[in-house]
Amino acid sequence: MIKVSKWAKGLMMVSALAFGLFACVDDDFDTPPIPNVNDLPVGEVLTLSQLRSLSTPGNTYRFTEDKSVYAVVTMDDKAGNIYKSAYVQDKTGGINLFLKASGGLYQGDSIRIALKGLRLNWYQNLLQLDTVDVDRNIIKHKTLVEATPKVVTILELKSNDFQGQLVKLENVQFAVADTAETYADAANLVTENRMLEDASGNQVIVRTSGYAKFADGKVPNGSGSIIAIASQYRNDIQLFIRSTSEVVMDGERLGGGGGTGTGTGTKVDPYDVAAVLGGATGIVWVKGYLVGVLEGQDLASASFTAPFTSQSNVMLAASPNETNMANCIPVQLVYGTAPRTAVNLNQNGSLYKQEIMLRGNLEAYFGVKGMKGTDGYWYNGTGVDPDIVGDVVEMAIAELRALYNGSAFVIPTGKKIVGTVVSDKDAGNIHGNNVQIIDAAGTGIMVRFTAAHSFVLNDKIEIVVSNNSLETYNGVLQVNGASLTNAKKIGTGSVEPVTATLNDIKTNFEQYESKLVRIVNATITNSAGTYGGNNGNSAVNDGSAQFVLYTRSQANFAATAVPTSAKTVVGIVSEYSTSTNPNNYQILLRNINDVQ
Repeated sequence: MIKVSKWAKGLMMVSALAFGLFACVDDDFDTPPIPNVNDLPVGEVLTLSQLRSLSTPGNTYRFTEDKSVYAVVTMDDKAGNIYKSAYVQDKTGGINLFLKASGGLYQGDSIRIALKGLRLNWYQNLLQLDTVDVDRNIIKHKTLVEATPKVVTILELKSNDFQGQLVKLENVQFAVADTAETYADAANLVTENRMLEDASGNQVIVRTSGYAKFADGKVPNGSGSIIAIASQYRNDIQLFIRSTSEVVMDGERLGGGGGTGTGTGTKVDPYDVAAVLGGATGIVWVKGYLVGVLEGQDLASASFTAPFTSQSNVMLAASPNETNMANCIPVQLVYGTAPRTAVNLNQNGSLYKQEIMLRGNLEAYFGVKGMKGTDGYWYNGTGVDPDIVGDVVEMAIAELRALYNGSAFVIPTGKKIVGTVVSDKDAGNIHGNNVQIIDAAGTGIMVRFTAAHSFVLNDKIEIVVSNNSLETYNGVLQVNGASLTNAKKIGTGSVEPVTATLNDIKTNFEQYESKLVRIVNATITNSAGTYGGNNGNSAVNDGSAQFVLYTRSQANFAATAVPTSAKTVVGIVSEYSTSTNPNNYQILLRNINDVQ
């Protein structure tokens, strides 16, 4: 018999153990095993109403104990109208799920959500159950369960909390201006808003992603019903369509509430309130009685009894004794402007129930027919008429900027600025109401109009800025409340970028703000790999300093991969600073050709 030494036996055991280990190696050894979700403790069962009550706006709530909620998926991201997201509801309410990864949940799934480790978070006033992992937090019980939408009116949608719920609106139609459009810009993958209205002119936003499978579908011209998810972005209630098969609008168009009204919208012949509710549009004059204000962020905050607190708006009605919001139009009073100073009912209580004329752009405000960008008023033979400017004198942009002393300033009457447009609205990396211009001396400024403009890159334009507000927005100096009727193209120009290092700009920021600059040998990085990744916050570094290279999600190059080598970058110097993030200097690309 062959004898094996103790040393040899030990060696054989180690070899066998090693073989066993390597024989079981898996390429995914770094990924922890996915738990059997059916084994996850149920714990305390909450309704969605109870869950929503755990977090107040602006605050985060984290689940540290075993708790569950049962719900039905009412919208998934399969159709492309939402991304890495789903909506669920039970009999008590609804909520948005922000998913760790896209897919895995489908409309009609009846599920249990294991809440331990998740958190409730607010995104732009929308309550979300954040970073839900479908593989680790969701237990599916059934599929193809149909949820019945709640039938609501637009005013009910505005006044009550239907956030996250499946709703149905009847006797509605899309605004006339939107019926010639598609739901979104499918060609450029740009998200668009369309306005849904009822017979009284109350409106709500229907928002559609450019990635939605039906983005290129035509907006219907008739009236009827719509089934959608009620969501929210900041103060705007928004509807998300699941499928165009749930938009049934083949009836005759609805008439405007309150009749057709009177007037042509001029100062001599202003529209009355009925004309506005009946569908009047444009930058016009409207007459009516000042009957109250909206004290909060929705129509439910309407107050018709003095004294008033809010200075940001007034309500205009056909009768001085009107107390029904449906018969009123809300009017925005832009901060720092003459109409706000002279008309707000907090400081001008004697105007309560008095007849007045106001001038502005007729558009949705608080989700209903209203006026925004108010730039004129007329009462008892006096006021501000933007069309009467007398002798208008051009002022250099540097002179205009010098007027700012740390707080909003009303620009004197009879002033205009002239400059060449250096922003590119068509590329989508700037809000449609905004334009960046630079004058002949090389000084720049942001101008924000009351409505979307049509000025393109290299247009030379003239803007009468009398009575507009000179103010900052997150650190950037801008002219706010400019009227499109006071702006015009006068030619074509060009602006040569100023070559500078990022450290030069950082050290002398006020000198460079709103200028077009060229940064050489700059590297661009983004943890997500694209310009629009990481919420649009890329880093640009030229070796002297590092700035944020910001890209809006609406930019047509947001999905483009950032370069992997050093480039020459051209962009507009900007800023987005807050109390918690001061000196947040940024470079804004005009379009993708700014990176060479």
